[in-house]
Amino acid sequence: MVDSIANDGLGKVALELASRGQPERQPREVSLGASPGEERSSGEESAVTMAMQVSKSRGIAIIVTLAGINFLNTMGSGLLIAILPHIARDVGLSDSLILWPAATYALAAGCLLLIFGAIADVVGPKLVWACGGALFVIFTVALGFSQSGIQVIIWRTCLGISMAMCLPATVSLITNTFPRGSWRNAAFSMNGMAQPMGYALGLVLGGVFADTIGWRWSYYLMAMLSFVTAGVSLLALPVVHHASDSGKSKWRRLREEIDWVGAVILSASFGVIMYVLALATSSYKNLSSAPSLPLLIMAVFLLALFPVWMRYQEKRQRPALIPNRLWREMPFTSVCLSVFLCWASLNAFEYFTTLFYQQVQGVSALQASLRYFPQIVMGISTNIAMVYLVSRVKTRTLVIGSALISIISPALMATARIHESYWLAPFWAIFLCPVNPWILFAVGNLIISDAFPPHVQSLAGGIFNEVAQFGNAVGLAVTAAIAASVTEHSDAIDGTVALMDGFRAAFWTIFTSTGAIILVCVFGLSNAGMAGQGKKSP
Repeated sequence: MVDSIANDGLGKVALELASRGQPERQPREVSLGASPGEERSSGEESAVTMAMQVSKSRGIAIIVTLAGINFLNTMGSGLLIAILPHIARDVGLSDSLILWPAATYALAAGCLLLIFGAIADVVGPKLVWACGGALFVIFTVALGFSQSGIQVIIWRTCLGISMAMCLPATVSLITNTFPRGSWRNAAFSMNGMAQPMGYALGLVLGGVFADTIGWRWSYYLMAMLSFVTAGVSLLALPVVHHASDSGKSKWRRLREEIDWVGAVILSASFGVIMYVLALATSSYKNLSSAPSLPLLIMAVFLLALFPVWMRYQEKRQRPALIPNRLWREMPFTSVCLSVFLCWASLNAFEYFTTLFYQQVQGVSALQASLRYFPQIVMGISTNIAMVYLVSRVKTRTLVIGSALISIISPALMATARIHESYWLAPFWAIFLCPVNPWILFAVGNLIISDAFPPHVQSLAGGIFNEVAQFGNAVGLAVTAAIAASVTEHSDAIDGTVALMDGFRAAFWTIFTSTGAIILVCVFGLSNAGMAGQGKKSP
């Protein structure tokens, strides 16, 4: 029987997915450092047993390696925010393109997460993860050597592609290495912890390097860290693969066992929307421009077409990327919506607090970066607590309680004065901000991965990261458009006051988004149990 971390409904969906609408497969086989030619028994129960036999040192190495890629992912974002003005001056990046290095990274990753997730479920998550890790090293070095704005944008796009290979495979490697229980909870919690640590360290190192030996060295350092992570992954990560009844080749399985049409429809629609939102981030007036409206219409049409295609695939007993019946499970749908809103709030909050420090209060990049240290402390503390709480406290209580804490942050920044002391509103806003995102990271991964059968766990990881990435793009575009519009129409004579008026509007928008998470979870998670519980004995 497949346990559900939310309720029996998700378990039933997982069983249906495993038996209907998917090609028939043998249960997953997990090879954990076996010598060549060594026979291993098949079956999900066998895989769980082998996962339980992983040594503690091997388990720790796996967790650290997988958390490392999340660390590097957000470290790159933190670096970029801190050093972007220096990059723009050095390579001649125009004001009209200054946000594109961040936007194209999200665009590339968002378009390919589902596709690489589906591929990883066929060819094996370790192979896809290792390829993505190796490419990440190469493209990071190339970014450090960039000599023009176009090169910076190109290499950031390539980094987004490589990260799209790693993130979905990470979820599959965790769920197929560790059984439900403390080790899996710890793995997801450590991955959540890596994100605020990476972002904050990126901000600090970016400020240090930009003001001393140059911004390029921040990417050289990141390349060194990613090289070590990629190297360790070859030794530490387990090989997870399927044994096919018919002995099909991987190329044939790639053709027949992946819903390519569904993946292209959904990825294309998200990609088009994120492209339009990236234009809106540069100037909110771009939303009404000639290219944007037809693109939005096309994206909406593709989104409407997706459930129609899913229904068609299910009727033919063919692979369906995200079966329509899955959205009828309230915990799954509620968590997806909460992750979207949470990452929209988090990304926008980080962006506007950085602008507040540098553009309103006029502090240097390094001084602004150092102000994020409280976020590291809270992020680490939250995720350590999650290892204990996730299997003991109800999911709804965890998510709503953490949202009630994090909603204080945008309210503090929206009411802060221009010359507010850091130790008053800004300190507490930064300190409380990561509570909800990192709790939702662990809980969301557990619920979404448990909604899918074992052989499509990379796809589950792709869905989680796709929702988060889409939330990032929407949150930044909407708040940037609101802030720009309010600033433009402000009656303030002083430019700094007008700018702060726009920022206040953005922070109140973030406050509303966080409040929406509370409402979604109050109703959507009413029947949810405790995430992260291990299997109980009969």
